[in-house]
Amino acid sequence: MPSKTSYFKKEIWKQAFRSSGWIGIGYFLALLFVLPLQVIMVKTNPEQFNYYQDRADNLFYLNGEVQSILILTVPVLAAIFACRYMQVKDSADFIHSLPLKRAQLFYHQFFIGYMMVLIPVLVTGFILFIMYGLIDVDFIYQHEDIGNWLYDTLTLVTFMYSISYLIGNLSGISVVQGALSYIVIFFPSGISLLMIENLRMLLEGFSANYSAVLSYFTNISPIYWIFEISYQSNFEIVTWYYWVLSVVFVALSLILYRIRHIESANQAIAFSIMKPIFKFGVTICFMLLGGVYFGSIQGQYVGWIMFGYICGAILGYLLAEMVIQKTWRVFHQWKGFVIYFGISMLIVLSLIFDWYGFETIIPDEDEVEGIFFNGGGLVHTYDAEGNQVKPNITDPDLIQHVIDLHEYIVSYDQIGQRSDMMHTEIYTNIDIIYHLENSSKVTREYSIPVIKESEQYLQPILESDDYKKSSMPWLYQENDDVDRISVNGFNGSQEVTDQETINKIVAAFKKDYLEMTYDEMSQGYFKNRDSKTIEFELETRETKFLPLLDSYSRVLEVLKDEDLDRGIIITPEDVSMIAITNSQVNKEMFYELPQMEEIDSNNWMLVEKSEQIEELMKLNEDANGTWEVGIYGPMNDRLIRRFQVSEDQLPSYVKDYFE
Repeated sequence: MPSKTSYFKKEIWKQAFRSSGWIGIGYFLALLFVLPLQVIMVKTNPEQFNYYQDRADNLFYLNGEVQSILILTVPVLAAIFACRYMQVKDSADFIHSLPLKRAQLFYHQFFIGYMMVLIPVLVTGFILFIMYGLIDVDFIYQHEDIGNWLYDTLTLVTFMYSISYLIGNLSGISVVQGALSYIVIFFPSGISLLMIENLRMLLEGFSANYSAVLSYFTNISPIYWIFEISYQSNFEIVTWYYWVLSVVFVALSLILYRIRHIESANQAIAFSIMKPIFKFGVTICFMLLGGVYFGSIQGQYVGWIMFGYICGAILGYLLAEMVIQKTWRVFHQWKGFVIYFGISMLIVLSLIFDWYGFETIIPDEDEVEGIFFNGGGLVHTYDAEGNQVKPNITDPDLIQHVIDLHEYIVSYDQIGQRSDMMHTEIYTNIDIIYHLENSSKVTREYSIPVIKESEQYLQPILESDDYKKSSMPWLYQENDDVDRISVNGFNGSQEVTDQETINKIVAAFKKDYLEMTYDEMSQGYFKNRDSKTIEFELETRETKFLPLLDSYSRVLEVLKDEDLDRGIIITPEDVSMIAITNSQVNKEMFYELPQMEEIDSNNWMLVEKSEQIEELMKLNEDANGTWEVGIYGPMNDRLIRRFQVSEDQLPSYVKDYFE
């Protein structure tokens, strides 16, 4: 009578556990320290007990960063050792000589590695469950939290393990398997970010702020979810597709393993058909990275971007060849590179010269249903729903003004070119999103100088009530009540909690804000930024920090009536000194000036005479001015205001001083 042969091969499991069992043991001990032991430590420490009682709402709050690192590293390590038998020549020859089908070998090795991450998580969850019944741990977690932690952790470690195991079947070297595993995990968000940044540099008006593609690929990457769950409360992971992808990766691993040659051990890429894909994938990533690096460092000049493409492509191609051939003697392999680089440069040139007409697309007025417009200045307009931005301009006249502005930007190439310069008083960022009648959108983003030529287009838009109300929706929505107001002057702050006074200030602020001029909106945020501000705290605990402008007559009147105007109105008697400079000095020096032992008299003029102080305080701010003026208060010569003026405003004695 023939004996039955067991599908389970005990000796294979024993041998595998001897070589990789330490991974499971180490993972279990690590989880034991970061969760059950941490709970006990918190329980016995009164200070930590109070801290976690107020803040902890899931098990990822306990050493969340450590848990994230374990999820990222342990499954990949387990997959590397599970695939090790097919990547070492002697081991591959021996194990494949056994009277076992490849499917049997695959399942044994796959599940041996998977147990190294599965069992520690399940045992830790069981210990947490037992602890919940034995000691009072309600302040940190409950039964539901254990289930959520188990599900989320198993989802992420299973996905990480399955994708790394798939890479192990594609590679014949363990180090390459580990590196490629993380490259593939980061690839969706990484390549989309690189492509978007390159498009932003090459295409005038391209906007990445509202890119659904970047958001989509970022959310696909498990890296995003792994770290988000450790930082955010009540965070729910979109996980179903991770299980689907895990099953797909395991099935692909089995298919590849069935056709994998034993001789591919010690080869970086086990399948010949994958070598050109790997080679050109590495090359294009390095090429895009080189373009972004040199473009951002050198101010997005096309010449430097092209230089970055060339350097990055050469470096990436050579590195890929070195990995595949396992030698540095690859400098004669140029045929494939020339073909690849020629095609890539053709695509780049098509973007630079805008063969697709992207930069000149401007919808007609009758095609536009509404526009979301975001202009720089006092505030920025961001929709609460993120990328689903709603129109804030629907009036036909205002729509035409936006189209006119867009046509002006397109017609003058240098106006709309983006640069990585710091945002200053003379530059503003413009976002335009057209909502068309056919439900499609046209999105553009520009950085334009605030000059007279552009002011005639910006002014009617920024001064419109529709734009102003949309730029501060919390101020004009009845459900966003203000709980507290802080009035900050140059000699301290005053807090307002009386609801009647708060209502008076808010009502006055609403009216004053709607009467703001274009100049105040484009320069107001910077004016008085060192002294007068007003802070609104909403019911949602959200804080709005805004400048308190001299033109807010109604607000200033309310503050005066309520005796809240201390340090708001600066008089000559409040000023101890005025500093003037015409050099491009570091603006932080205005704060350090009173404490400096030696002051360069060639670059600075210090005014302390009362009649001169009174005269200089009447100067009008000019954002395009080349002279900087700093006003200092009596309290330890504290800087209370800094602004720019044009030279034609300066008194003669100031000009004479610098001659």
